[in-house]
Amino acid sequence: MNTIARAGVLAVAALTAGTLAACHRGAAPTDAQLTTLLRSPSAQAADPRAPIDPVAVDCLRAWSGDADLTKTLSAVAAGDNVKKACRVRVETWIADAARNPGKLAFEDISAPPVVRQAVALMQQHRANGVLPAKTDQPPAMMMRQTPAAPPPTLPKGPVDVTSAVAGLNELDGLCKQAKDAAAAGSNAPIARYAPMCDRRVALMRERVGQLQTNGGTSREAEMINDNVHRMLMFGRQLAATPAGAPIPAKKN
Repeated sequence: MNTIARAGVLAVAALTAGTLAACHRGAAPTDAQLTTLLRSPSAQAADPRAPIDPVAVDCLRAWSGDADLTKTLSAVAAGDNVKKACRVRVETWIADAARNPGKLAFEDISAPPVVRQAVALMQQHRANGVLPAKTDQPPAMMMRQTPAAPPPTLPKGPVDVTSAVAGLNELDGLCKQAKDAAAAGSNAPIARYAPMCDRRVALMRERVGQLQTNGGTSREAEMINDNVHRMLMFGRQLAATPAGAPIPAKKN
């Protein structure tokens, strides 16, 4: 093959590779696709305003490679161990046809523009949670009262506590950071996190173990996932607060 022919073959190969890559990326996912894929495990699958799982969004931020998206992540959340663990969890969702009918790839949803879209959706859906939908009924006190039926007994069975497990893994790193700071006599806010660690994290880990072993209700799983997430958010805030700065209030 002469030099001109070889150059032509290389040019065609490069053009084909570029075309295939562009086809793989495809159009950006819609808000509905991201909501279905990244919804909280306790949310209804068909809810268009379902809460977005914050641990999954933090995972995508860590994998985005974008400095603005990763700058507020804790060192633990941005570390290799947590990144690998959270990616396995997100890719399990990606492989679920019910969550991912559009067949989005991890590379699609961890691209910086899509991660920003996911962050915006998480904030929007959190805000929407306190607003009534157009189809919502008036408050019960404004309607004719009828004898209340006893609350239904929720069925018990296997529950999804993967969000709590991932959060507890990150809390282990934050607690070590807090204990080290306290032992060194540091006045950094994270040092004040140390007393909360042993007892509270141990109790939450015990509860997660019970649910993994014995099962429970969806409400019980939602509560432990939320409790771990709130403690994790407070720890991240303290870790990001410089010494001497006002300590952020802990959210209940």
